[in-house]
Amino acid sequence: TPINLTLTNVNTEYSAALPAGCQAFSFQCRTAFAIRFAFVTGKVATPTAPYLTLKSGQSYSSPEKMSLKPGGETIYFASADAGVVVEILPWTKG
Repeated sequence: TPINLTLTNVNTEYSAALPAGCQAFSFQCRTAFAIRFAFVTGKVATPTAPYLTLKSGQSYSSPEKMSLKPGGETIYFASADAGVVVEILPWTKG
């Protein structure tokens, strides 16, 4: 099931929990803005390494069959622009 995460406020951390059983995922920004993302909290709102930047018009895809925590994994997002929508597509074992 796709996840649509709206980054309502500028430079504010938002999180998306991937479902248990997720083996891979991809995401992109629905609108033409860059976003910051990390796999630990506290890194994206006020950019603090380690974090990654997904440039406008790009998409990110995780490695296939990655190792996630048993209950799932969380990705953290932020943007310098308000109202950005991140489209996340988790792939679970069917």
